[in-house]
Amino acid sequence: MSPSLTRDVRRLLGPADPAGGPPLTGPHDRRADLDRILAGARATEARRARPAGRRLVVAAAALLALTLAALQFVSVPQPAYAATPPLLQYTGGDGSARDALTAIAAKAAAAPDPARGGDYEHLVIQSWGLWTQVDGEYVRSAVIPSRLESWRGPDNSGRRTTRFEEPQFSSTGREWLWRAQNLFGDGLDPTSEDYPAGQFPAMWADLPPTGDVDAWLHIGHPRENGPYETIVAVTDLARERLLTPAIRAAALRVIAQLPGLTLDGTVTDRAGRTGAAFSVTTDDSGLPTRHTLIVDSVTGALLGYEQMLTTDAGKLAVRVPAVIGYETYLTADRTTLPR
Repeated sequence: MSPSLTRDVRRLLGPADPAGGPPLTGPHDRRADLDRILAGARATEARRARPAGRRLVVAAAALLALTLAALQFVSVPQPAYAATPPLLQYTGGDGSARDALTAIAAKAAAAPDPARGGDYEHLVIQSWGLWTQVDGEYVRSAVIPSRLESWRGPDNSGRRTTRFEEPQFSSTGREWLWRAQNLFGDGLDPTSEDYPAGQFPAMWADLPPTGDVDAWLHIGHPRENGPYETIVAVTDLARERLLTPAIRAAALRVIAQLPGLTLDGTVTDRAGRTGAAFSVTTDDSGLPTRHTLIVDSVTGALLGYEQMLTTDAGKLAVRVPAVIGYETYLTADRTTLPR
């Protein structure tokens, strides 16, 4: 069978993979088994790359014809749902979101400045993202946690490092499909890059003016995209800069005025911290999505940002409601640049 024909058969039969159930072994055993399978597959593919005799080609064509005929009468199951994170549990939520967030903003304005252990703004953000590959009608998904750490100097020099953790799959079969097709490529290798003065990668070169944070936040985040765009702008800022109490308070006051903002209540975030959750639900971003910002009720510090599909997943292989992405803001302080 030629390599192209082999790939066609694999693509057609792949979604019916019988290994799509819960894993029967631990992660180390599965990785060893997977390495052996892939090594054997590569060796077999190399042997199949040699010119095939006419009899083998005819037999392969007949097999493909039978497969196509069978697929006309057999419903091929879709791949299993991706292993999305558990939903956070909220309590309370009564009252006005605007009043509650405005009160938190007042506390944020009175909070002390972060301790100064150096001149570099130091941020650590733990993220989780749903990576999806669409092949015709079939969608394959994996979840990939990552950790971003940055040091930004007053002259806009600094360093950024990114480390991806092991991808998470709903089954061993789904993992085999992704790795066999090399769908990650080299995109999961850790990265670290230093930047000279003035070259630190950022959307905004300077901190926002406390007198007009609203207009400043919407540079690059058009208001016409909907209220959720303002939450995205604030989280983009938190991903780039250490927010002073005054800037944090001003940003929270902007969010408090958003139409459709709801108070979800008190929640324990994914780092075990308690905060208040505020959300905007919209389909302006493509699918009906709830954008949730979690803040510390005492200091106004940003704790997390979550995106959850509420009623429709489109072609994404997730079961709604489903969290499709979150960020947890773990560290925001001043320090020195490590050597």
